Amino acid sequence: MLSVLLQAGGRATDQVAEWLLNPTSTEGAALYVLLAVILGVAGKLLWGRYHSTNDEEEVDFSDVLDEETLEEGNAEGQILDDISESHKTVTAPAAIEWETRAAQVGEQWTTTLYIADYADYPSDGYLSDLFEMTDVQFDLTAHITPKNQERARNELQDIADDLQVDADIEQSVRSAYLQERANEAAATYKAVENGANVFDQGMFITVRADKKEELRDAVQEVKSALRDDPANLTPKTAICRQDLALQSAAPIGDNEFGRESIALGGAVGALLSSPHNATILEEGGVEFGIHKDNQSPVVIDPFARDNGYAMFTVGDTGSGKSFSSKQNFIRSIEQSKDRIGIILEPLNNWAGVAEALDAKRITVGGTLGLNPLEIRETPEHVQRAMGEDASPFNEKLDDAMSFLTNFFALRGISLGDRRTTLELGLKRAYKRNGITDDISTHDNPSPTIRDMMDVFEDMVDEPEEFVVRANEEAGKIKEDATWLLDQLRPFEEDGRHANLGQSSDFDIRDEKVIYLDLAQQEGSVDSSTALTMQLLISLVYERAKVSDKEVVFYIDEARYIMQDAASLAFLETVFRHHRHHDLSIRLVTQTVDEFFEHAESEAILDQCAVKQFHRLDGMDEEWADEFGLNYAQMRFVQDAVPGNEDAGFSEALVGVDGEWRGIQVKAMAKEKQVIDFEPTEQRRTSLPGAGEDAVNPDIQTFQDDLEARATGNGETVPERTPAETDGDSEEGDENA
Repeated sequence: MLSVLLQAGGRATDQVAEWLLNPTSTEGAALYVLLAVILGVAGKLLWGRYHSTNDEEEVDFSDVLDEETLEEGNAEGQILDDISESHKTVTAPAAIEWETRAAQVGEQWTTTLYIADYADYPSDGYLSDLFEMTDVQFDLTAHITPKNQERARNELQDIADDLQVDADIEQSVRSAYLQERANEAAATYKAVENGANVFDQGMFITVRADKKEELRDAVQEVKSALRDDPANLTPKTAICRQDLALQSAAPIGDNEFGRESIALGGAVGALLSSPHNATILEEGGVEFGIHKDNQSPVVIDPFARDNGYAMFTVGDTGSGKSFSSKQNFIRSIEQSKDRIGIILEPLNNWAGVAEALDAKRITVGGTLGLNPLEIRETPEHVQRAMGEDASPFNEKLDDAMSFLTNFFALRGISLGDRRTTLELGLKRAYKRNGITDDISTHDNPSPTIRDMMDVFEDMVDEPEEFVVRANEEAGKIKEDATWLLDQLRPFEEDGRHANLGQSSDFDIRDEKVIYLDLAQQEGSVDSSTALTMQLLISLVYERAKVSDKEVVFYIDEARYIMQDAASLAFLETVFRHHRHHDLSIRLVTQTVDEFFEHAESEAILDQCAVKQFHRLDGMDEEWADEFGLNYAQMRFVQDAVPGNEDAGFSEALVGVDGEWRGIQVKAMAKEKQVIDFEPTEQRRTSLPGAGEDAVNPDIQTFQDDLEARATGNGETVPERTPAETDGDSEEGDENA
């Protein structure tokens, strides 16, 4: 029985072995499937048993961390996500639509140009006209790669030889052209033989615009600037290759386009000087800001203008105009020792700067004498520059009458036909002091309004002496004089305007910085502000006439005087003659409307050689046309970055002699301390240069005098290291 079972088992085993050796048979295939199923089930059971014995309980970190840590983690994660998204947006647009000659990159349309031919001998800064364009958005990328000197020399020799051979073979009018090209190639080869460096140069310009129609005009304008002198280049559109050209124009991209030309070191230097030439660098000027495109300083000297030294700054509240004006004022007066700074503003916004600069503070409305009738002798060199029909005396009469007319108007009183009597009293007051149209008499003591009142008193007592023709005039003269005496009572010794009825008690020639404080209550402005500002401008003008120093005169909140027609007539006279007296008047205001309300205000605008616009929402096409701005410049003013701590700068559009530059206004650390100084909360000793390490002005003057004498005698004076004013030497390097 056992034998039978073994024999049967052997046959079964042999059968299974046969099936395994023949998997293509039906029985073999079924056997293989059965084995696969068995192995799969066994593996799953083993895998489950293994993991059931090694599984550990998972821990949720939110269960072991406190809620504050989780909130901070979520916030940090969101910040990282935002930064990642920002980097994506900056690095590349979301989508690009390619066309034959243009591409829609994100929300903008672009066309990328390449330079096919370069000038043989480019002039320094040959692309400066391109960089001066403010009405076109563009990016320029130049790929400069040094070449192997030996290989470059061999290439240039081959080119020169080939051109010379062609010129010798050619027997037509083209022979002269080929010979000229051969001579130029030989000259280039000779320069390289003498050690000139050789480079591969490729240049790409991507022109941008918001609309496709605007892009065409912008491209033509850029091409024109590249073709014309001094660039003399041959720009071409990368047709059907905008993708490669745009990659080549990327700041960090390689020259995928592949178009290159050989350039010597001099040509590379001429190219690199182009952005520098696009800025304004005037000797003796002050830095207004940093060029927005090439980051070079924009240095302007208002006193170097041929058409006047005046300027204005306009911008919305918070645009950075006040900060910029204060910075420019500080730099202007510190730039020259022979320069006087004067501040006039009605809202006490400059009180901190005035205190920081240790300005002489003149409180208007107090007891300090300010004489509206003051006249000063015009210097001889100014007399020579004046026209034959010019009359400083008549100009002063008009100025004084403008002041008196405004005085009555602010009180709601109409002069009517009493104006002639007022003018007569004014002229007689000057005459009694010996002041006439003769300029040499203008150095006599000026009359005051109280002197005018003495004349009116005489008119009341003896009106006949003032009669011109008919005796009937005496009655009217007496009546007018009586009325005028009553109306001018506020200028008497115990009157509200007593200080305006006496001689002036200050002289700008003895001061470095003067702050004319209008003493308004809590920064409010009443109806007499324009009258008082007009008087102070008149006094500064008269004092500037006899000063041999340059005067920088800042008038903030200028709209209060620009809106008054009576004040404008006088102000226009001051602006027409300011440059003869080295007076730079700089207006600061919030709107441009006041410059076009009257003919006189437009004349004042024409006298401003330097114009600076900060962010101004009201800058529309009408005002842009008035100021000579194109569309792109108008949009720059509308979208300019306002002053804020996060950005670290404000943007402005500055115009000089009809040329416009976009700038970023930044301040050095110590400069910002002075501008932001708050006298009600800080001490002057906390300012740079005012602490224990401050240099005594008398000692500094003595040292400068010694240095000047030694230099004048031909002796060499060792260079003095400027004393650190706040004990921080590192900050001094940073500010430099």
